[in-house]
Amino acid sequence: MASTVETEPLNIKMPAAVSPKRHAARLLPLVTAMLLVLACGNSSKSSSSLQPPDEVVPPVDLSVALFAPDHLIEVQVEIDEDEWDLIRGEGRSVPDIFSGCGRDYNYTYYSALVTVDGDVYEDVAIRKKGFLGSLSTLRPSLKLNFGKFVDGRTHADRTRMTLNNNLQDPSNTHQCMTYELFEKAGAIAPRCNFARVVVNGEDLGIYTHVESVKKPMLRRHFEDEDGNLYEGQAADFVENSVDLIELKTNETENDRSDLDALVEALEVEDDALIEALSDVIDFDSFLTFWAMEVMAGHWDSYSGGRNNYLTYHDPTSDRFHFIPWGTDGAFALTRLFNPANTAASVLAEGRIANRLYAHPEGRAMYFARLGELFEEVWHEEEMAAEAERIGALTNAPASLIAAQQDFIYQHGDALRAELMIAPAEAVDWIDGPSPRTAPQCPPILGTMAGTFATTWQTGGPTPGGSANVTLATNSILRAPLVTSAGVAPALDPNLVQILVVSIPQSLVLIVRVPLPYFVPGETIEMHGFESSAILARINLMAPTEAPVILGFTGSGTITLDEASTVPGQPVSGSFEGLFAPLNSL
Repeated sequence: MASTVETEPLNIKMPAAVSPKRHAARLLPLVTAMLLVLACGNSSKSSSSLQPPDEVVPPVDLSVALFAPDHLIEVQVEIDEDEWDLIRGEGRSVPDIFSGCGRDYNYTYYSALVTVDGDVYEDVAIRKKGFLGSLSTLRPSLKLNFGKFVDGRTHADRTRMTLNNNLQDPSNTHQCMTYELFEKAGAIAPRCNFARVVVNGEDLGIYTHVESVKKPMLRRHFEDEDGNLYEGQAADFVENSVDLIELKTNETENDRSDLDALVEALEVEDDALIEALSDVIDFDSFLTFWAMEVMAGHWDSYSGGRNNYLTYHDPTSDRFHFIPWGTDGAFALTRLFNPANTAASVLAEGRIANRLYAHPEGRAMYFARLGELFEEVWHEEEMAAEAERIGALTNAPASLIAAQQDFIYQHGDALRAELMIAPAEAVDWIDGPSPRTAPQCPPILGTMAGTFATTWQTGGPTPGGSANVTLATNSILRAPLVTSAGVAPALDPNLVQILVVSIPQSLVLIVRVPLPYFVPGETIEMHGFESSAILARINLMAPTEAPVILGFTGSGTITLDEASTVPGQPVSGSFEGLFAPLNSL
């Protein structure tokens, strides 16, 4: 869907929904500032000399208070129940995304009555958001647009609100802490805090409120906000993938020649690489961006997987600047798409990072920047305290806050040790799968189907249970089996995972069902990773080694015949859906 150009008024205007008393309160900081200016030096100068005629007092930016770190925003939404059900059910399917056929999917805007911190707005545009990892029917991530149906209307000087559901981060810490690290490093990053979201009286819990990367944000960082802004999701700056990078501004003009120049720069020989890249990207800021993705453990990123990034082509400098995005999976050493790489100090999957890491001078420059920033911004005690603060503010489970703090210290130790020997003894990056080509629809996918029978357990998988799983009619799991069903508190206490491990083949089947849907006789439509079946390969000789994801099942259903949450009681059912392969079996 084409994005709407967001305007930011230069004057202070009272929205129709704001009371005169509240408006007066918002003007108080400006009035106070003006009085202080008038009071300065009053004993020796005339009033005309105190404030020159050409001095303009800048307008108060109400968004500063909106994004205050300790401000827990209260968002209430009232919407037609049928339309809310439509919003919850929207989303790309897993097979479509991995085949490349789901990229043109557009979410639908509906109208709602929205209250933000007591300010009431009628006819606010609301839609679901999310590419894949955050898709949820229970707690969908949301976009609010105050000016889509009412021209020029804003809340706190902002037209939009982006509300992320923290599906991949029940600790609520990853996004805001990552963006804060980027900001401390001098990189461009959206502002971030938290909101409690209530829809039709149902408390959906804590969401992360992230600044929408639109023209008002670009205006804070660039002299000219009229350049091309792009979003990359499973796409890179190579010929067979660059067309999948989505243009977010200037869509009607659709001049993507700036991307073509970057693709060409990445094709030069090594001896000309750094000069060629310096002509098309802000090289210094990219080194910082790359180093901070690694330092924050943001594996599902540009450098980690050609995913979750924004890049802005600044017309003034004629260079690209990179902006982090989708950081809910940060603060982890996961290598979902390329598990062969285990070093804490490098991610180099994205084409720019990959070329530079394979280049002796580029690798030296990268490690020099990583080392500088590690000393400047990785302050473990401060970060652990910030995790504690967020946990208290959002009432996150103490065990998940402790896990975040453990990662901070452990990751810090690993980076410290690896930086001592880099770049001379740094590990080489093992290239992962090639960038996906432009989609050829319809996708050719097999069907995976199966049955499972196990028991509810709290101590992990045990021998026993049964399963019969086929992929394109071929049986893929053999006995003996290890099975279990239960929640994984460290992952998500509201998510049930049914595990079936085939010992002879070192294969594991994971069937995921949200706890509220875990009811005998229930049939659940597969939706993103929230309700799905995943096939992976594990190393039984190295149980701590990351599994290799072989593929995901979607566009299907999961049926529960038995679904007890009493330890030792039966859990059984079946599933069927299209299988999207990620790696070969």
